[in-house]
Amino acid sequence: MSQAEQKVVQYLNEAHATEGALVRDLQAQIAMTPAGSYRSALEKHLDETRSHAERIQTRLGELDASANPILAGIGLVETAIGQTVAFWKAPLNLVRGTGGEEKLLKNAKDECATEALEIATYDALETVAKAAGDNPTARLAREHRAQEERMLSDLRAVIARLAVDTYESRTGEEAKPQVKAAATRKLSAVG
Repeated sequence: MSQAEQKVVQYLNEAHATEGALVRDLQAQIAMTPAGSYRSALEKHLDETRSHAERIQTRLGELDASANPILAGIGLVETAIGQTVAFWKAPLNLVRGTGGEEKLLKNAKDECATEALEIATYDALETVAKAAGDNPTARLAREHRAQEERMLSDLRAVIARLAVDTYESRTGEEAKPQVKAAATRKLSAVG
């Protein structure tokens, strides 16, 4: 395996570890999120995330990534670390904030950060794959990034509504009508 292919495999392993950790995190988020548009978005993204992990694993197989035991071992360690972090993070998500709405808001903000990390991971993977002349991997990274960008946009719309809900529940006051209307408009555009 050439140096260029090894670099592509390295970035594929990083993307796979990120997706694997996100599966567990999304499962925990869904478990504590009431039915509605936010939960539906999380459930859809969980399906996409599982698909991403499978497609990356398939691509690694096509590149015969297991032929290099060092890279294969690094990939396994990255996946294990990601899974461990997600496992220990789940209980913390349950106790943060002072009310249900605030917990959801804080968790949605964390999900935005995770989506940004995934987008950056796929930006790097696409660029490295293009540099190596690996068009199938570059296409895979582009497709995955587009889904992550859509999820980030959806999360930002959900955050506006969750922020209004948190404000109203914690202060006992109604949000300004124009703020509430804007948050509702953003949320209605999610899809």
